[in-house]
Amino acid sequence: MSGFYPTNMRGLLAYINHIVAGELMLVEPIKMNHAKTKQVEAVLKQYPYFNLLERERRTEIEQSKGEIDENVGGGRSGFSENHAHENKAIKFSDDPIISTIKHNRAVIDKFIAQLDDYQITIVEMSYFQRFNRYDVVKIAKVANVSRATVFRFRKRFVAQLYTLLKL
Repeated sequence: MSGFYPTNMRGLLAYINHIVAGELMLVEPIKMNHAKTKQVEAVLKQYPYFNLLERERRTEIEQSKGEIDENVGGGRSGFSENHAHENKAIKFSDDPIISTIKHNRAVIDKFIAQLDDYQITIVEMSYFQRFNRYDVVKIAKVANVSRATVFRFRKRFVAQLYTLLKL
């Protein structure tokens, strides 16, 4: 993986297919524009907070109004079993926000696990820092690569993720 930089779209597609294993396969190259890049970068900046976002969403679902009791007459209901835990589990598994968070976490984790050390440094310093935003010069110096390498890698990384994330 290290040292290979594709020079055209066919090379990029081969490189991405080499990196991405299993069910995550890029079918065709994608033309990235500024809006698409910003969408992926927004997800990457939320990545360190995915656990918190999922926990908040679960709390929100738990606190939302439950099913309405249609037993208006005040008598006993005909079916007295309580399925609260099953219903809660179904709500969690059916929630589109939670499933999107889980999917995006899995995709990003899989990509990060396949990166070299300097690439991980570039990703962490570019997207996962909350307060210390680093410029390209500082990132290149810490990762011990050129500025051009940082720009190329970030562009390629974002393009790869765009096709696989749920946006």
